[in-house]
Amino acid sequence: MAYGENGELERAESSFRKVLKRRPVFLDALINLAKTLEKQERFGEATPLYERALALDEAYPKLATNLARLYRQRGDAVRARQLLERLAKHVDGQDLAMALAECDYELGSASDAVERLSHAVDQHPEWLLARNALAHALLASGQWRAGWQHYLSRHELFERGAGAPAVLPERLDGERILLRGEQGLGDVLFFLRFAPLLRARGARLSLACEKKLHGIIATGVLEAVMEGGGEGLWLGDLPALLECEETPPAWPLRANDDARRAARQRLEALGRSPYLAVTWRAGTDTARGREFGLERSSLAKALPPAELGAALRGWPGTVILLQRGARRGELAQFAETLGAPAHDLSLLGDDLAALLAVLAVLDEYATVSNTNVHLLAGLGKTARVLVPYPAEWRWMRREGASPWFPGFPVYRQAQSRNWGLALAALRKDLAL
Repeated sequence: MAYGENGELERAESSFRKVLKRRPVFLDALINLAKTLEKQERFGEATPLYERALALDEAYPKLATNLARLYRQRGDAVRARQLLERLAKHVDGQDLAMALAECDYELGSASDAVERLSHAVDQHPEWLLARNALAHALLASGQWRAGWQHYLSRHELFERGAGAPAVLPERLDGERILLRGEQGLGDVLFFLRFAPLLRARGARLSLACEKKLHGIIATGVLEAVMEGGGEGLWLGDLPALLECEETPPAWPLRANDDARRAARQRLEALGRSPYLAVTWRAGTDTARGREFGLERSSLAKALPPAELGAALRGWPGTVILLQRGARRGELAQFAETLGAPAHDLSLLGDDLAALLAVLAVLDEYATVSNTNVHLLAGLGKTARVLVPYPAEWRWMRREGASPWFPGFPVYRQAQSRNWGLALAALRKDLAL
């Protein structure tokens, strides 16, 4: 377990297998081996281990929901729902409601999922994870006002102490308001799109956020951008406090002419145009997160780099890697199936001004949703976004483009978790 906590998954796996050779019915070792394999996305190997554990003890905490998640991950929501319904008496009520709601979604009924979560939250206001799941379900179906109100519950999830703030008045003439960045860089950029609506009410705005963003966030709507700061409004609260029913455009960004020239020269030194950038993994990397003894939800967006490389094989120009934190062997897997060199510029993520300039001069970008997508939206450019199933709320749980990123072509993984059709469509659209 210590190896697993430290991210040494191969050593953790070896240790669990050794002890299971001596004691094949050691339940904790069986379950933790399954978790180790699941973290490595070896779902086909993890599933039978969970099933063996379930045969030993149906009431083991979290076991039924873990196995149901694996069934869904392998595209079998029917089997997941049957398992959950059969073992409902052994499953924590909040976990059961959320897991069954996911099954509802996968079996084609978003309304049933929302209804199930709404009922759970009405009956149990203290179920914060279910309320957060309801917020995402509502937002993913375009029910903005209700979704944003439930999104306020994350304050208690983040243990911020204070309750949800009050709705803002229609006029705030001369009122000084500090906006506080939260969560990741992409979230700051995303929720800044609501700041002009607050400014239109007469408020004078400042922003406290990571220093990394200061060089690309211009003043104008904002009077100042700083680190730290005191009391203020969390950016993610703005749509609820403004009672928003709209989807404002992305916060505008600009790369200056000198930076663009330098970016163009950087790319030309690597190879000929057209320039295609790629990213295949973003969000929480479950292989590196601490999970043993810690149940948590995570937002991971990924597709196999070898499959992406094969889909992009034959690109007539230069391929640029913007994949930060690639796992061991992933760069080689991508390059092998691409059949051409790929140039790693992932360190540009430490210099957002330079990264913004490179994004501004790219010809194409195929990526999962990440901070770079928000940067491109701010530049008025687009990316070809590969959306894993089930889609996060910004990309909606329905076919077509996202209202938050108009003009961005979307390639959705199938419910079976197969990327074949999505990558074939990407290849066709790139005329490869």
